[in-house]
Amino acid sequence: MITTLLIITFIIGFIIIRLSRMAKNGQNKTSLNNQRKNSDSQLKFIDIDHQLPRRNFALCPLELNGGGGQVGKTTTTKKLVIIFGWLFAQDRHLDKYRKLYLDLGFDVLTIRTDLIQLLFPTFGSQIMMLKLIEFIRKNQNQYNQYIVHAFSVGVYVMGESLVLMKQNRNKDVRDILRKQWKGVIIDSAVDVNEGPIGLAKATTTNFLLQILIIILIRFYYIINYPLATRHYLESSRQIHINPYNCPSLAFISKDDPMVNHDDHIKTFEKHRNNGLIAIVKSWNQSQHVAHYLKYPDEYRSILIKFLDNVM
Repeated sequence: MITTLLIITFIIGFIIIRLSRMAKNGQNKTSLNNQRKNSDSQLKFIDIDHQLPRRNFALCPLELNGGGGQVGKTTTTKKLVIIFGWLFAQDRHLDKYRKLYLDLGFDVLTIRTDLIQLLFPTFGSQIMMLKLIEFIRKNQNQYNQYIVHAFSVGVYVMGESLVLMKQNRNKDVRDILRKQWKGVIIDSAVDVNEGPIGLAKATTTNFLLQILIIILIRFYYIINYPLATRHYLESSRQIHINPYNCPSLAFISKDDPMVNHDDHIKTFEKHRNNGLIAIVKSWNQSQHVAHYLKYPDEYRSILIKFLDNVM
């Protein structure tokens, strides 16, 4: 039974990945040039894990990038923002957020999860989060304030870290974050129920392909509950209960089909009723993970005000 389930799971996963690659290639007729352009960043990085490519896990230090006018200054402790990118996020888009935080005096750790790592969390997204936990453990004397900024499916990946930190072996990191995790910013969060729609729309603009991908993923949810779906649900639960009582800020829009707008409003209202800082900025019209692009001044102003309030 388990063997059959594994075979079916890998077949469906393979089909989804192939459809994704076909759609992305169809959208980019000059894909090679675009990939080169998108993989370029003007910022300087440190590769912190030789087992993971920079695309997945990379540190952008303040002192190497001149942010905040602090080049040449040495400090015993620093601020770190952990950015969880959206699916297929490109460096040229993420750099806007990296530069924003560098200007505010943060080191920037960017985590991006590939499609196959999302489909098979036990050897994908969970492995990534174990790497993150180990990074925090090794650098506990380097940083004394943490901020998380998660986009779209990156919010799910962040939730996996919350699940893993419940384990006894990670109690030391859990204790660190209870004191030093100052706030979380959620941008266009895609929950498990909206996941198939989000993945389909992130993959292709072809309506028929979108429908096919949605059907395949929902079927994948059903047959792959033990290996994947239960992890998606537990991640979502941890995000909703906010186990660290962390101040939170959400950027959403009413016309984003990938986001459950009402769920955001209700969840954040519950946190406020529990005495937590929980702010929702909702626009009537704004594309998925493009709020900063459309409303740069307002986005930045709200973000900075939130950070000033929690740090």
